[in-house]
Amino acid sequence: MASQHILATPPSKDAMLNSFLEITRNYKGVFAACNLEAEMPLLWNLACREPPAVFAAVNAHFSAQVHAFFNALHDLEDMADKPSSDDLELLRRDEWLRPIISITNQSFHNPEDCVHRCYHTRRLTVQNPDSLPLLNRVIQLRIFHEEAYNQDTANMRPVSMRTPLELATRLPRLRELECPWLWERFPIAFTSRAMRRITRVWEGPWRDARVEFGRGVRHVMPLLPSSLTKVRLWFWQTNAYGNEDQAVQMPDLVGASSPPTNEFEDMDPVSVGLRDLGSHLEELDVIALITPDLFHSSGDGLLWPRMLHLKVEFHPCAPNGSWYFSGPRGENPHVTGFAIIREEHYPPERPEYDDETHALWDDEEDEYWGDDGIYEHYSPDMFRIRPIVERINPLLLAFALSLQRQKMPSLQDAELFTWLTWRPSKDRVQEYEGSAEVPPTSGGDETVMFRWGVRYDAPKGGEKGKVTWQVGEDWRPEEEVIAAFEDLVGGEEENIEWKVFEFMEEREQDVEAFIP
Repeated sequence: MASQHILATPPSKDAMLNSFLEITRNYKGVFAACNLEAEMPLLWNLACREPPAVFAAVNAHFSAQVHAFFNALHDLEDMADKPSSDDLELLRRDEWLRPIISITNQSFHNPEDCVHRCYHTRRLTVQNPDSLPLLNRVIQLRIFHEEAYNQDTANMRPVSMRTPLELATRLPRLRELECPWLWERFPIAFTSRAMRRITRVWEGPWRDARVEFGRGVRHVMPLLPSSLTKVRLWFWQTNAYGNEDQAVQMPDLVGASSPPTNEFEDMDPVSVGLRDLGSHLEELDVIALITPDLFHSSGDGLLWPRMLHLKVEFHPCAPNGSWYFSGPRGENPHVTGFAIIREEHYPPERPEYDDETHALWDDEEDEYWGDDGIYEHYSPDMFRIRPIVERINPLLLAFALSLQRQKMPSLQDAELFTWLTWRPSKDRVQEYEGSAEVPPTSGGDETVMFRWGVRYDAPKGGEKGKVTWQVGEDWRPEEEVIAAFEDLVGGEEENIEWKVFEFMEEREQDVEAFIP
């Protein structure tokens, strides 16, 4: 039974309300900072993999907290709308709510028993979201993990990608929705084989989560408030250093699910979902695995009629497992992603003790024991820094065509970019020793990163627009792509800028996105 493994106190709406009232008293009526710290219950006596019944109890606990939070905010709104004589100085009618839902780490009674349980696959959801009360004073909602800025994903429980959208439908005056991490993660290139197995990103649930997002957008689109104009959806963490292995084969996250359906017509569900969502917005800030489907639209009609500011960071790998970039000499070990099948790419449904992995862990822990330990040793092979023409040009062309005035009549600026990393394996370092084909390094294990992409600034006043390329001195997109961007600025070459790369040891980070 789940109760044998969980220690949790049921959330209380009244306790939350009293806490909110105390905040308003301390801040003299300003109650915009009424937030939920969604706690995970204490767990103990678990096998390597979490039993479904335990997850169901944890999920119910999370869902109950969100319901209590919404109900408490609803009561607070009622008090503000109908103040008593004692509350006239406490709550004002003209104040708005900007709540934050922060997800805490999972805790264990015996955290050292098994590292397996620290990496979670099942995603938390809010049960019966349609039964949540409508909150009329909320104009901004932020949802993220309390340690989202930390690159260590251990003990972090992911949340369903569609949950933020479902909550948005209960906020009739919502203006901004911010999710600086939607819990998508990539395999980490640990040197330890045991750690690679323990931290495995199970490909089946990964694909299913993306499908659920696409379905979620289609479900909520008619229900989203017309006031919602600004959305930030960062699907994966912006890695400051890069610890991925770009030589391994990636999964095909677009291929048919089980049971097979063709509801997205063989297109990437996240790209299609974002495209549909963008038709509603004025500002969209996205970090995601994407395909050109994000920008495609049929005919010459409007694509995103309200869009003012568009910012899209894409991953060097496409969601179908193919890559937009190769090595400097055209190295592209895996042209396509591997198909996901039920028997191999989903975690076992029955909880079990993984003797093989534990034995491997015991052997390797002695090998890696030291100041850093087994967790801090990586063997990345990050070498994909040159565009693959047949892959990158369709993406750039789709982006350029979507920016035309008849597609986005209100657009002020848009950018499409990625961050590329040079941190090759030892063998690859030797292959390129002394070569001018690679970014400048001082040798050793140094990481070099640089921004690659294109930006468009629309015309203002009597001035023409501007296109800024940052794709390197020795590479240019095909003529059709260049012409499409030139059309945006009236064909004037002086309005086209080609910037050189700026190489750095770690990428820029938006720290403010993770500050409550």
